[in-house]
Amino acid sequence: MGTIDYILRIILFLIGFGALLFLTYVTTRYIGRKQIRSMTGRNISIIETVMLGPDKRLHLVRAGKSYVLIATTSRSVEYLATVELDGNAEATAAEEDNGSRFDFRSVFEKYSGIYRAKAMKNTNDEKPVPSGDEREEPAFRKNLEKLRIILKRNLENGTGNDKNGVDDTNDKDETRS
Repeated sequence: MGTIDYILRIILFLIGFGALLFLTYVTTRYIGRKQIRSMTGRNISIIETVMLGPDKRLHLVRAGKSYVLIATTSRSVEYLATVELDGNAEATAAEEDNGSRFDFRSVFEKYSGIYRAKAMKNTNDEKPVPSGDEREEPAFRKNLEKLRIILKRNLENGTGNDKNGVDDTNDKDETRS
């Protein structure tokens, strides 16, 4: 009878542990959904964010029907310009706003692809796998080029200047390229 009691205890322990894991999962999902709902607004949303450094970011923010470019650091938030987007960019922004849910599958596929690439590199050293910095460089260049186009368009339209024609962006001491 001692072995039956021992097996029953193990089974009950496993059932209890499984129930605890399930409750943890349900609670985490509930809190996560509640947090997402509290952070999203109907009239204000961040459309795109570009990292410029470890503590520096550019945000394209939709406020009502207008778009504003702001720069943030850990100590400050500064207005850069009001941006006018073309029709395609607004449609893309609306799609991204609707799909702002975190997609674990895409993250998993991305990193599993990196793992497969490293495994293939270890098996046959014919094709070198680019490092993380080399993979991120084209995305950085693409975002930098988008920013240049937006700033150029705003300077041409005069939206980056105030009423007196004074530049109100952060790069007062730098020359634009």
